[in-house]
Amino acid sequence: MTVARQPIAAGAAIFAALFATLFVVNAAAAPRLYVTNQEAGRVVVIDTATDETVETISVARGPAIIAAAPNGRTLYVTYPEIGRIDVLDPSMPDAPRTITIAGTPFGIAASDDGRLFVSDWNRNLVSVVDSATGKVLAEIEVGRAPAHVAFAPQLSRVFVANREDDSVTAIDTDALKVVGTVKVGKAPFALAVSPAGKRLYVANVRSGDVSVLDAASLETLGTVRTGAMPYGVAVSPDGERVFVANQQSGTVKVLDAASLDPVQRTKVGKYPESMGMLPDGGRLYVVNWMSGDISVLDGQTGEELKRIAVGEGIRGLAIAAAE
Repeated sequence: MTVARQPIAAGAAIFAALFATLFVVNAAAAPRLYVTNQEAGRVVVIDTATDETVETISVARGPAIIAAAPNGRTLYVTYPEIGRIDVLDPSMPDAPRTITIAGTPFGIAASDDGRLFVSDWNRNLVSVVDSATGKVLAEIEVGRAPAHVAFAPQLSRVFVANREDDSVTAIDTDALKVVGTVKVGKAPFALAVSPAGKRLYVANVRSGDVSVLDAASLETLGTVRTGAMPYGVAVSPDGERVFVANQQSGTVKVLDAASLDPVQRTKVGKYPESMGMLPDGGRLYVVNWMSGDISVLDGQTGEELKRIAVGEGIRGLAIAAAE
């Protein structure tokens, strides 16, 4: 009896090992990179395991900003020129749901309860939209030409960069009202909140610097010169490094978050803008608008590892978990 059972037991063990291996591989599937192409009217999907394009999603012409829901299962794309937001399910990319919205929707951030906070560049406000129904729940007045929006769930706040007012406005996401506005550098555009929600980094295009704010008090902690026309900013998952994309100089500057001292300056493609870092902090992706490629940087050192050719007209970037 014992001899007869050995092959079955061995087979079961092999099957269990294979099943476990498959499960681990699936669970560790690399995140996907989603990049908007304004000129071509499409979203390019890149597998970060291989850094190769795995899909191209046709959308309307002129997509601007793309953002992922906190759970990574939904993507949101803004179209300033046609007053529209696309809701994309990565598992059904050819069937986007459309939300029609007044004004010129540009920056967008999603909360974990399905609300969207959308900056309106021309109407100087932030619209709060129910992503399931498309209903506008509130319109909150902010500064002139609001650009990027950043969410700080730890503080129940959304921050918006008011480009033509040289200021940043903080909005309470529960009360849906402004709780403070603070002056920063000239023409603030991109924002990044530290992972712990303690700091807000503001890229100021015309003054060529980054304002560092206490996210709770809005007190200015420092201002750092970074380069010509900083259009993108990102923070490492451990909060220790800050990356700034300088559009006109075609560089990324890396700052030590504790001292705010520069530790690396890396040459990338032409007109770098949007940036995104993998959840494990291993690599940073930088969208180079005019050269039509994406620079892949080492998440620790900031050194460029390679470039991914995508096509001219790329602007926005989001990273989400693979299905």
